[in-house]
Amino acid sequence: MAISALTTGAQTVTATGAVTATTGLDISGTTGDCTVHVRVQALTAVTGTPKASIQLEDSVNGFTAAIANKVIEIQGPVATTSEVHFLWRKYELPNVRFGTTSAVLRLNVSVLSGTTPSLTLDAWLET
Repeated sequence: MAISALTTGAQTVTATGAVTATTGLDISGTTGDCTVHVRVQALTAVTGTPKASIQLEDSVNGFTAAIANKVIEIQGPVATTSEVHFLWRKYELPNVRFGTTSAVLRLNVSVLSGTTPSLTLDAWLET
């Protein structure tokens, strides 16, 4: 079993956009079974109910055109003591272009709402 980081460790984001590493994880050589993990460690807002949409995206052209393969919709607050873990095996992601030349995978936060929202998450690929 090998672990490849999809994010650069735990990332805290306060605005929408790609989560580092924005260039994505190279999945062009991933041909066997694998599991994608996304762990939401915290989701907070100063006031209001924090909400987030997190997309698992792949691309073969440096994210000039990305395909959202899974979208996680989460409503908080999520405390660091009650993190939420999502995972998908390769067969549950039939449209992700594993093993395709130039294919990369990343997370993109497309919605982050609440007053002064903050989302902490990390992700990895287990092969």
